[in-house]
Amino acid sequence: MKLRTGLLLLPLLLAALLLPAGCGGPAWDGPPILVFGMDGLEWSVLEPLMAAGRAPNFARLVERGVGGSLQTMIPTFSPVVWTTIATGAPPEEHGILNFGVWDPVKKEMGKPYTSNCRAVPAIWNLADDLGRSVLSVAWWVSWPAEAVEHGRIVASYAAQVQGRLLWKSGVWERGLPEHTWPPELREQILPALADGRDGGPLTEQFIARFGRIRPGPALKFRRHLAGLFHVAFRGDATHVRIMREQLERQVADLNLVYIGLPDVAGHFYWRYREPERFLHKPDPALVAELGGHIDRAYEQADAWLGEVLAAVPEETIVLVLSDHGMHAFNTETPESLEQGGLQSGGHEDAPDGVLIAAGPGVRRRGLLPAGERRLGGVLDVAPTLCDLLGIELPAAARGASLRRVLMTDEWCAAHPEPGRRDYRRGFRPPTPPREPYAGASQDFLEDLVKGLGYIDSVD
Repeated sequence: MKLRTGLLLLPLLLAALLLPAGCGGPAWDGPPILVFGMDGLEWSVLEPLMAAGRAPNFARLVERGVGGSLQTMIPTFSPVVWTTIATGAPPEEHGILNFGVWDPVKKEMGKPYTSNCRAVPAIWNLADDLGRSVLSVAWWVSWPAEAVEHGRIVASYAAQVQGRLLWKSGVWERGLPEHTWPPELREQILPALADGRDGGPLTEQFIARFGRIRPGPALKFRRHLAGLFHVAFRGDATHVRIMREQLERQVADLNLVYIGLPDVAGHFYWRYREPERFLHKPDPALVAELGGHIDRAYEQADAWLGEVLAAVPEETIVLVLSDHGMHAFNTETPESLEQGGLQSGGHEDAPDGVLIAAGPGVRRRGLLPAGERRLGGVLDVAPTLCDLLGIELPAAARGASLRRVLMTDEWCAAHPEPGRRDYRRGFRPPTPPREPYAGASQDFLEDLVKGLGYIDSVD
């Protein structure tokens, strides 16, 4: 009887052996992983806020683990670097080379890159391929949402006109096709999208944090900046809420979320935070009104971090990282020229970003000394995540796992170093950028103009 049972099972065993290698992997019983991407986060701003008790969630994470820096690359364009972070591949291999594809006829930036343009799998593809569950919210170049058997994706799309103004994802309250995977996930996020509309409850939160625009010098300029800043705030706040609500439903093995507010604040308001760094000093009235906006944006990022951390188990491995740092830029430019479009915070010289790690198995080293902070580079993030998930590293990845830098000797001994695997075999070929629907860029512009008035003074 035992022999007969074995013969009956033999075809099933053979069939299992013949399944494609990408159809699953060994069961995973490790801790969940949370990756919180924060664009443009900079230690010279964050460190004093932590010391002053104004960024308590960041401070607690660093105390539980390690705070260091992450080497970036040139160019420091957000879609390029965040795609490298998600793939472990350099731009010439993953195929996302700028914000959008260059139009040689019009001699201008064309449609923004979309997920179908990517030539290599992202970490959510790799994890899903080997049976790990995934949750990704608002990652750069993630629209259209890719089908993942074991995951949920809420995609982010930067429209052509939006890109020229801001290059942040905003909130698509009018509806975005292929916004989520699975498609029915969109029904769950509709309340958050509705609250993210212009003039909705998030506008009052923005005013509570950053104040209203008051009469005074450069009013038109201040309204313009505040309008764009408001769009970024609403987008981030909406995505953080979606992330928190999805985590409350189910924490995945790998959980990723992105916000862009620190980067936007740095670009717009650095002159007013550090007026002494600039040859042409800004109006003192503007310094008084705008000089605290970068710090307030970091305090807001800390609050959002706290919301997300409250929704994951204590044993979660947490990585907080930025694609680059930020510093004073265009320091010899007159303020009048800056108001014409130049930014006072920049990162063109590729300053290191932030990397914070905490959780089970992470070395408790605290905040590293300023000259000894570099823990790795953006090419190392995807290999490190693969290692933490117990799956093979991408063969195309140029970086390596940061296990020896981030994790304890005990963890390393208990987790054999993984090999490499060519995940590109069978991955769909890249195709040209797509647009969600005709007129998407115009829709964004109309929404932006409509939103400018909500943050003016009521006086």
